[in-house]
Amino acid sequence: MPDATPSPSSAHPAAQLAQPAIADLVAESIRDRIISGELVEGDLLPRQEEMLRELNVSRPSYREALRILEAEGLISVRRGNRGGVVVHSPSQHTTTYTLGLLLRYRQVSLGDLSDAISEIEPLCAGVAAGLPDRHEKLIPELNTLVDTQERALGEAQEFTRIGREFHEALVGGCGNMTLISTAGALAQLWSKQELEWADVVAANAAYPAVEQQRQVLQTHRMIVAAVAAGDRQQATNLARAHSLASHHHVLEGRRDLTVIHPRSSRVPGRGTVG
Repeated sequence: MPDATPSPSSAHPAAQLAQPAIADLVAESIRDRIISGELVEGDLLPRQEEMLRELNVSRPSYREALRILEAEGLISVRRGNRGGVVVHSPSQHTTTYTLGLLLRYRQVSLGDLSDAISEIEPLCAGVAAGLPDRHEKLIPELNTLVDTQERALGEAQEFTRIGREFHEALVGGCGNMTLISTAGALAQLWSKQELEWADVVAANAAYPAVEQQRQVLQTHRMIVAAVAAGDRQQATNLARAHSLASHHHVLEGRRDLTVIHPRSSRVPGRGTVG
């Protein structure tokens, strides 16, 4: 992967394009190692001088490749005596961050996001009901979350937080990795919106009454029962009706507001490529 840097006297438009093109190739080479599992979460890339020799590229091209990978969430730079370039596996968090950034850029409304969730999450509930191994992990996890949420009755933010964990667990346990990745990102984005809403209404003493919270719990238990029974249609119908009803509170007076974007895709303490 040679990368000869032209002298100023020989520079021309084609040569000026060479460095980004080389950087893309370097990024692709390192990315492939991460995707294949050759490099795993927490690994350190070899020292820069070693990578430059191995890849036969210039320092600017290599650093630009690192910037590309950092923007994708696949590496971060750790400073200090034990510093270096740290590898990160692709994650649901990165997917959610990127999707949130796109929706924010397109000025997508809360109502639009809600409509998508109300269609996709019930599909996940139906798929989960068809899993032959749903009783091994998913059903116990959902039951535990409902029990935990019941103990949070009257505590607005905590009740909402555990409720969102329930929905994310339902999506994450549906068994279809494509649904888990796409619907999971949407569910996490909606969790951000709902938690922000809970903070506001709780501060204004306007959070739904305990009796309404009990209705939410009852619906969660009914969804779990339908999934446990393997009733795909019932699980889908209950999840859709519940989604529409619960989103109504969050959307009241806010349907046309733009989606709130997660603040950062970084893990605290990560650096940047200088």
